[in-house]
Amino acid sequence: MKLWLLLGAKAGDNKQILALAEAIGVPFEVKQLHFTRASAIPNVLLGARPCSVTPDARRLLAPPWPTAVIASGRRGVPAARWIREQSGGTTRLIHVGRTWAPLDWFDLVITTPQYGLPKRPNVLSNLMPMIQAGAVGDHPSCDAWRERFAELPRPWTAVLVGGNSRPYVLDDAAAVLLGREANARAAASKGSLLVISAPRTGAQAFDALRRTIEAPASFHAWGSGENPYAAVLALADRFIVTGDSASMLADAVRAGKPVDVFELPTRRNLRGAFGAAFRRAAERHAFLRPMFERLVDLGLLTSVRDLGAYHRELRAAGLLDGGAAAAERQKRELERAAECARRLLEI
Repeated sequence: MKLWLLLGAKAGDNKQILALAEAIGVPFEVKQLHFTRASAIPNVLLGARPCSVTPDARRLLAPPWPTAVIASGRRGVPAARWIREQSGGTTRLIHVGRTWAPLDWFDLVITTPQYGLPKRPNVLSNLMPMIQAGAVGDHPSCDAWRERFAELPRPWTAVLVGGNSRPYVLDDAAAVLLGREANARAAASKGSLLVISAPRTGAQAFDALRRTIEAPASFHAWGSGENPYAAVLALADRFIVTGDSASMLADAVRAGKPVDVFELPTRRNLRGAFGAAFRRAAERHAFLRPMFERLVDLGLLTSVRDLGAYHRELRAAGLLDGGAAAAERQKRELERAAECARRLLEI
């Protein structure tokens, strides 16, 4: 019994894959994939071909073939299907998030509300993205960062800044609005701000945010020295999180402190605009729902991500208000996903 974890470039996707593998509790091997230009071709056209994976990464995919692979994102799908084909059809495919392909290509899909996947026997929908177990406050750097932040007045509001993630846009104008909201929060509480950027935060937008913030603040740009992210999750008294990242928002919610979501503006291409409009129409008009679900089933309608739906469900469940409910729910949902995987693997 062996799992392969097909990791890509997105940290949030990789975190979920690793969390699920650890919860399943069987040996696994990490396969870090890098991709060629062919990965831009839609999965329904690529099929089960390894041409979307670079030669160096492809050399990692060699027998003995695994019992199952866990992947996430669009670009890992052809490699996962190729592995199953090489195994003679015995390798099981577990996918996290949206599949960008027909749902019946996969043995198990573990998703969250923003992707709008229909209810199917092989689809498990969780509210919380999967996060590895462990208390937020256990991070060893907490004491050191607490001392560094000691001169900043409490309460500390952490501002977790994402970036461009289609269709969501963090440009200079959005950064200024975020800065004004953070200023208002700090002024109302007579506290200060702990501002942290993410890998996809644009330097220009982060500079605009820095110039806008007038409250006492500490700024930490991704890639510039030690990253306080894990410690800040434990130390902050509340959070403002840009709404482009379900994983980052889940980290903050799970910390058990109040969370405000800063909704980023959207900029959709024609395909994205059509998908979003069709999803909204299907939610309003029951007669359109079967057609919408069928197109998603077939992998023909993929650009329907709506993080606003995820935010609304978190809010409705009371998980943005702080407390232990989010961490407890995440733990239950992760174990439920692991149990579904164990049943699939007959262990």
